[in-house]
Amino acid sequence: MTQITSVMKRELLSLFGQPLASVALSIFVMTLAVFSLWMGGLLEAGVASMNQPFFWIATCLSLFIPALTMRLVAEERRQGTLEVLCTLPLSSTQIVLGKWLAAWLLALFALLLTMSYPIAMSQLGSLDWGPVVGGYLGLALMAGAFCAIGVAASSMTDNQVLAFLSAAVVCVFPWILGFALTLFPGQWVHFVQALTFEVHFSNLAQGVLDSRSLVYYASIILIALRLAVLSFEVRRLSS
Repeated sequence: MTQITSVMKRELLSLFGQPLASVALSIFVMTLAVFSLWMGGLLEAGVASMNQPFFWIATCLSLFIPALTMRLVAEERRQGTLEVLCTLPLSSTQIVLGKWLAAWLLALFALLLTMSYPIAMSQLGSLDWGPVVGGYLGLALMAGAFCAIGVAASSMTDNQVLAFLSAAVVCVFPWILGFALTLFPGQWVHFVQALTFEVHFSNLAQGVLDSRSLVYYASIILIALRLAVLSFEVRRLSS
């Protein structure tokens, strides 16, 4: 656990030691404000509900996190520092988990910055905090899944742009798929529905703590991190 924490601290210092984290967080907050307040007309809806902000937060996360994770491994591979990291007494699993935790913590901090929305909504009307708590739990799990996907994408290339694009596509596709269920034949709807981010997040955002949704996000995190570990192992064997 000490080794994982060390890698995590190293990545956090690296992220905040460069303007990337600050710029990404600023763009995330401003983009969310534009989408939810201006385009969504949040304050004009007349209803104290977080449904619309949750949708825009999830949408912004699907682009913010790939931008955040694209350099975690790809940049080190391009600069040649990954080989140095692999020579340290650290397993591939410890390196991957440390990088993933660093990205997830930063994503959770981004979510913390959005807490002004439910606080403001509660002042405008009677806000049901059950779905708010469930929604933020769903966003936290979704952010963890996005971070794992981003680390996996970054571990497979030394090109940051390619890492961003591949991670963004993988993150956005299951989210969009939830809004396109009517395009599938009836016998496929239930199966496709179980693969989408939108359906599982909606369950949690309604205040329903469904174990299937928890298993879904945990499975995506484990699969993506396993792919990243395998990429590291291949890298070590070829060096």
